[in-house]
Amino acid sequence: MLKGTAQPMLCYAGVSFTWVVLAGFHAVATGQDLFLQREVWPFVATSVFGLSLYYYGTLSALRRGNLSIYYPIIRSSPIAIVVFSWLVMDQSYSWLTIVGIFTVLLGGLMIQKTPGSFLKDSKAFSLAVIAMLGSAAYSISDAGAMQFTTPAVYLLYTNIAVTVLLLSIHRWESRGDLMSFAQVVQHWMLVPWKIILAGVSSYLSYLFILMAFQLGAEAAAVSAVRQASIPVSITLAAIILLEPSFLKNIAWASLIALGIIFITFSTL
Repeated sequence: MLKGTAQPMLCYAGVSFTWVVLAGFHAVATGQDLFLQREVWPFVATSVFGLSLYYYGTLSALRRGNLSIYYPIIRSSPIAIVVFSWLVMDQSYSWLTIVGIFTVLLGGLMIQKTPGSFLKDSKAFSLAVIAMLGSAAYSISDAGAMQFTTPAVYLLYTNIAVTVLLLSIHRWESRGDLMSFAQVVQHWMLVPWKIILAGVSSYLSYLFILMAFQLGAEAAAVSAVRQASIPVSITLAAIILLEPSFLKNIAWASLIALGIIFITFSTL
């Protein structure tokens, strides 16, 4: 929805601010306590860091390349979650996990490869990987946080911080140009339906994810289920954004999805 908009970082901040409004209304309307326990704040900080990497990496990668090429890489966070669990938490994995990891890596490399060049755009590829690592970080953190608090209260505080950070990144990219909040809102009103629709749909989507974490779902498994968005995004990119190479992209994206399925089954 936001690809190709003017000042996209401000639009991303608008989506995050929409989450703040929705989470605040949701928490108050359902009578939830807005007090956040002390043990939750490290999860909030980690999630804010991961979300900032995810937003910045995604936006920057899509500025340089097509959604259908880099979104499947960005959505490969289960591989990062598994690697992190192996390195940091000393968790062992089966041969099926190893096969899944190499399958995801192969699909991620081939979907953006062009004849005569291993990496079509090395910087865009690196930015997509950064976004993927950010997604893994906030997924792991959010899964832990849901054992202590509710989704609406958690999203309220997280997205207040994310909105401020995104506006700060915009200021940095604009070489210190400081905009008042009224000017920011005025810019949001240039594409209000895109920001509102993106905000509402993504808030509801992530609310269900946090509810799954509350029920004890494992971060890698939940992230893997989300890979259903990959073929949807590639199809929409071909229809709405008129991006080329649909069959090639959907084929390699399917290989990524297959690898993630391997990883998921190996962790069940």
